[in-house]
Amino acid sequence: MAVSATDIGCSSFGGCNLTTRVHTYTSAALGGIIYAITDSWQAAVSTLIAGVFIDIDHIFDFLMFSGERLTMRNFTSWCDEMKWNKITLIFHSYELFIVLGFIAYYSGSKTATGILCGAVFHVLLDQTGNLRKSRLSQWFYFLTYRIIQGFKKDNLKIKDEGG
Repeated sequence: MAVSATDIGCSSFGGCNLTTRVHTYTSAALGGIIYAITDSWQAAVSTLIAGVFIDIDHIFDFLMFSGERLTMRNFTSWCDEMKWNKITLIFHSYELFIVLGFIAYYSGSKTATGILCGAVFHVLLDQTGNLRKSRLSQWFYFLTYRIIQGFKKDNLKIKDEGG
């Protein structure tokens, strides 16, 4: 069965709504490519898992900052409607990827390599899909930047020209 761009939340005009489904399909495809390159199931499976489950940090932030009961409806509206005032997204971090890159390179671990590939690809998709739509700073996916800005939404968004 063929999957179209609209099936996974994408349009030719508005970009992608980066849902779990989008991340699952793209991470599975990347895992297949990683397998074809490395001939390693560990690298392929860890690419898929990391590409999807990196988003667990959204749940951590929801529990720490929302003040709401964790339900699927509360959680998705908190994320999708940007109801958050503070957000850490600890795993969505280029600095973390640098550390993981060293670990993967020096250990030769296929699993670490797959985790790195899946997580980096996930964040690149997020960055291209979310920054324009959400008006977040181009530096948003650097943990250091979020720390300096106090993890506050108002500091992490692009400032309007007039204000």
